[in-house]
Amino acid sequence: MLKTIPVINNKGGVGKTTTTVNVAAGLARRGRRVLVVDLDSQGSASLCFGVDHDDLTPSTAEVLYGDLPIEEAIRPTHREKIDLITGSLELANADVRLKQRKNGQHRLAEVLSEIEDDYQTILIDCAPSTSILSVCSLVAADAFIIPVTPSYLSLEGVVSLGEVVRRVRRGIGEAAPILGLVLTMVDHDQEEVPDSIQRLREHYGGKVFDTEIRRDPKLDEAHSRNRDIFQYAPDSRGAKDYGQLLDEIERRLQRYGAVYGSLMNGTANGAEKTTSVPSA
Repeated sequence: MLKTIPVINNKGGVGKTTTTVNVAAGLARRGRRVLVVDLDSQGSASLCFGVDHDDLTPSTAEVLYGDLPIEEAIRPTHREKIDLITGSLELANADVRLKQRKNGQHRLAEVLSEIEDDYQTILIDCAPSTSILSVCSLVAADAFIIPVTPSYLSLEGVVSLGEVVRRVRRGIGEAAPILGLVLTMVDHDQEEVPDSIQRLREHYGGKVFDTEIRRDPKLDEAHSRNRDIFQYAPDSRGAKDYGQLLDEIERRLQRYGAVYGSLMNGTANGAEKTTSVPSA
């Protein structure tokens, strides 16, 4: 029931694209058909899937702006069961183009609804910014994942994103719940790391995944070679950590999905609808 999942944080350099690509690869290896939607004007996720810089269009921009049907923007990747809609520099115009449309914040949800039955999971790689694209992602989402590094500035990014979510709920009346926060680039030998992790877990409790993605050069190497970590270094720390994270993600999708299904059945039977999903 929980299908559309943005990977989002307002701060850059926290492992959003690495998490999107490797979670997509891991879910596909477990039999899910996955669509990756690249909402970053830099097209980082698209490059990870082997798309050349000069081949990033047609992209999500053309779909969102109404210049191209979404079916014509979807392209296969060299990973089995993973399709892609690329990002491109045209997304830099989104704040202007989408604000000119009526209910522009709903545009991503509208276009994804046309193809959502073709996929079991839709992962959205979001840009590190507070923009209308971030709002579009939260409106379209069933739940979202927040990668966060154990540092003060990264934790501030989570707080900032939380304020965006609250504003979306106040202004539009809808925004997805958190599926989980995932600690990335973890190095316990760095002095501030244990305290940062403790603060995060104390504040967000069960919303933080148990799995920590440890710092591993193999993750960067895989990224630069257009490979996911399971292809490039299946015995590495990164592959082990992302494998454990996938176990947690699947458990939460099943648990939250069951709750969501019960809520929808209650609505169909005349009960009051609620959009809240409980904490992990």
